Amino acid sequence: MNIIVREFTRPDPKVVKGFEGIPTGVVSDAMGRAGSMDAGIKPVWPKARIVGPALTVRTFPADNLMIHKAVTLARPGDVLVVNAGGYRDTAVFGDLLGYSCKVHGIAGVVVDGASRDADGMAAINFPVFARAVLPMGPFKDSPGSINVPLSCGGVAVRPGDIVIADADGVVVVPLEEAAAVLAKSQAAASQEEQMRERLTKGETVFEILNLDDVLKRLGVVER
Repeated sequence: MNIIVREFTRPDPKVVKGFEGIPTGVVSDAMGRAGSMDAGIKPVWPKARIVGPALTVRTFPADNLMIHKAVTLARPGDVLVVNAGGYRDTAVFGDLLGYSCKVHGIAGVVVDGASRDADGMAAINFPVFARAVLPMGPFKDSPGSINVPLSCGGVAVRPGDIVIADADGVVVVPLEEAAAVLAKSQAAASQEEQMRERLTKGETVFEILNLDDVLKRLGVVER
């Protein structure tokens, strides 16, 4: 069944803002090395970054009708998370649609499918992450759903989950775990900064993490 759900529960804006500047790798580690979309989902242009609550869109491959509809429902700060079937050979997102998103305050777009107009997206500073980039444009005549649970990049995404994306890829934080994951992420980021200070003084990561004990426990003999 194809359905459009107009409203959903969004996370605390303070929690969303708290994730700004924290690398996706740190967030994924804080969730027990979970939540990362697969390696095929990458920024369409360099240095793109996204933080915001997911507004989910399920659309037919090679069709972006439902993405256009989603723009009319989004609130400022939302992130459109689109399951386009992982189809790489027709772009369902481009710079005109990106410009419309930017005007309406949408924080970014993640597409399990293809995008185009990479230079145009960079020119307007609108962050898009996708599985592929190519020129061929989409149709606008197929149904779909908005604000339903879906899969994107191999990760389950529900409306209101927090999306964090940077040069490494995309991580999704479940809504109900967001505050706890933020606290762990902030603590981990602080620990990494302390490690950098020790590395500057000449210590190695091997020494700081006491990895010699791990080798001994594994029975590795050093001669």
